[in-house]
Amino acid sequence: MAQLGDIVTVESGLKWVVLELIGNAGGTQDARLIRPSGDGRNTGLLKGASGLTVTASPSFQPGDPVTVNGLKGSYLGTEDGVAHVLLAPRQMQTKSGAFIGLDASVARMNIALLVIENRKL
Repeated sequence: MAQLGDIVTVESGLKWVVLELIGNAGGTQDARLIRPSGDGRNTGLLKGASGLTVTASPSFQPGDPVTVNGLKGSYLGTEDGVAHVLLAPRQMQTKSGAFIGLDASVARMNIALLVIENRKL
């Protein structure tokens, strides 16, 4: 049975990542799936969970280097499908051209989005 963040395939053979598992009116489970599209966005699909084939169950260990929206950080852990990543301190340029320093911070994101950005589909 597929879990949040698993890489799965459907009948078409395309690989998707499980974003959410939800119950349906028939008493079974559906899976909300996502995958990157060519324009830098994600494409979604709702599919019966029983029709999915798990091809990988990516895992992250605390301290693993990861990126979140292109920002470097290190994986802290996952709780209830939400990944926590410690983003490294960085600088940002303002509209006036000045640079400001940004302290380390913790980003929270769905584990599926972390998988999409940090694992090859």
